[in-house]
Amino acid sequence: MAHSSSFRLRVLITVSAVLALASVGGCKKVQADRQLTAAEKQANTAIEKYSAASAEANAAHQAVLQSFEQANHASDLTLYKQALREKVLPAMDSFVERLKKMPTETPELKRIHGELLDAYQMARGEIDAFERELEGVDGLAKFGDIRVRLQTGVRTYRESLAAYYAANKRQLKLDGRTAESTSHAPEAATPTTAAITTAVNASATGQ
Repeated sequence: MAHSSSFRLRVLITVSAVLALASVGGCKKVQADRQLTAAEKQANTAIEKYSAASAEANAAHQAVLQSFEQANHASDLTLYKQALREKVLPAMDSFVERLKKMPTETPELKRIHGELLDAYQMARGEIDAFERELEGVDGLAKFGDIRVRLQTGVRTYRESLAAYYAANKRQLKLDGRTAESTSHAPEAATPTTAAITTAVNASATGQ
């Protein structure tokens, strides 16, 4: 619909002037419709690229989970700290770098993805400090707070992403794989899987 200001006509006008204004208003409406369609197409393309790229990100995330599993099997605190430093942190660095390369081609998707990136960057920094400051088994409990903050960040990301997909008539499918729950490893979630479908359950894309 044309803006109401387009119809604020003066009392003393000719018929031809009215027709001219109506014509201009109509062109604006068509242009707005075209822009909306273009925006929708851009969002759908961005979603497809983002979901397809998630397959590589999920692989990097699995490496993070595996590194935590290795650390949790350490036989003493020294080996545990060593595993955090030599296995977990490098794996998290690789995952964060992969997240930085994820295609986010709309402002909304960039903002939402930023929630996930921020959560893992913060966790990485906190684990770094945790390892350096860990001097006894009593300090292991501090990891629980790191895990909770990471889980909260990932949950916020998932909710935001699901809402964005739904707004663009897409159904978000999440990778339900997580590491086995342990007292020290984070129960972190992966980003989206490559599988996305339309709201009418069309065949999955990005597989």
